[in-house]
Parts: sequence; C-alpha cells; structure tokens
Amino acid sequence: MRLARQLIFPAVLDRVGTAPHPGATVLDVGCGTGALSLELAERGWTVQGVDPSAHMLDIARADRPHPRVDYRRFDGRALDWLPDACVDAAVCCLVCCTDPDDGRLAALTAQIHRVLRPGAPYVLADLNPGAVGERFSTLRYGDPGAAYPEGAPVPTVLLQLDGGSVTTACSFRPASAYGALLTGAGFPAPAMELPPAETGGAPYMILSTVRWPGFRQYRASGVRPDPIRPVYAIPAASSSSAHCPL
Repeated sequence: MRLARQLIFPAVLDRVGTAPHPGATVLDVGCGTGALSLELAERGWTVQGVDPSAHMLDIARADRPHPRVDYRRFDGRALDWLPDACVDAAVCCLVCCTDPDDGRLAALTAQIHRVLRPGAPYVLADLNPGAVGERFSTLRYGDPGAAYPEGAPVPTVLLQLDGGSVTTACSFRPASAYGALLTGAGFPAPAMELPPAETGGAPYMILSTVRWPGFRQYRASGVRPDPIRPVYAIPAASSSSAHCPL
C-alpha cells in the first residue's frame, strides 16, 4: 500500500538505521509480504520477519528472498523460538490497528520486550488515532465527523501503489492506549512523532522506545537506576551471548 511503502517504511528505516555490527538482528513484526524486511537486510541487518498470514509469507519468500532474512509464521502472540535478550532492534508497522484483540497485543508486546537486548530500540508505526475522518492522499481512516469508542471498528480505505484501493476495518485505540500497551510490557513511555500534516492531521504516527531493564523498578520506586548504553554502543555479541536462531 502507498501509506506503508512511501511514508511509513522510510520513516521507520530512518529511526532504525543500518546494522550497528555484523550479525545484528532486527525483528520485523507483521512483516507481511516482506517489503520492509528486505530493506532492513539491504542495510546490513539479519532479519527475523514474522507474520500470522501464510499467504503473505509465501509472497515474501517468492518475491523478496534474501540470505539475511528468515520469514516465519507465528500466532501473533508468542515468539517462543527466540531466547531472551537476543534481538538488537524491533519494528512493528500497522499491526496494532488491524488487531482487535487487546490481550493478544499485550502478550506480543511483552514478548518483544523479552527478546530485545538491554538498550535495544523498538519502533512502532500505526495509523494516527488523532486523524480519524481526515482524507489523505494515501488513505481515509474513518468517517468525517464520526467519534469512535476504544475498540470500535473504523472503516478504512487504503490506496494501493497500482492506483486501486482496499476497504477494511481497523480497530480504534487512542494514543494513550498505545502508551499503556508499551509501559505495561515493561517499556518506558514512548516518544511519539507525527509527520508533517497533509490536511488537519498526520495519517500515521511513529512511537519509539527502548528496552530499559530498570524501568519497572523506576516506576515502582521513583529511583532512577544508572542509565544503560543504547544498542548502537553494544559491541558484537560474544560467543557466550544469546543468539537468535535463523
């Protein structure tokens, strides 16, 4: 779709950057047909691309193979084949808005937190809940003037690269629900960024956070632990470190 390929993926790639060292692993959650996974691999990352759709993964393997990408089907909840603290970054694009199951998203977010190394970034991109009813060049998210309660289906029209469109329903969640989802899994509150507005709002949002092992302690006690180094300062994993199976 135009929104993902032309706007969201470039923004996510800018925030993740190139692989910080040979063998650095990034988790692409909801990889779909592999467009973002392939671009991450071309930036030097070893990529775990996961998606619940066998059909999407078949397209990814056929159209976007790469020696550093492993496409894998999963249930949308568990990453149980990955050991703790073995991933150097994670990205997740247009997943939360398409899943109405809060419990499944909470379990998935906790799993992402578990598999990230200390200091590793997590970049989440989704439709901007503050722009419901706006018409954009890439989509229409909801009906003009309509108000949607949390969890309600929102009629959504996505414009495709070939000029066609797809009509679907997304689940409405306010921005605060995304923050609660991340902090509930152990992440610090995310930084939220919006692209320049086309009309009255921006079509998507980027949420960035990091695995900070002392966050739960800080939230409970108010005593800030020593800061951790970001993942980009962490050297290549030694032979004694956890490795992600490919």
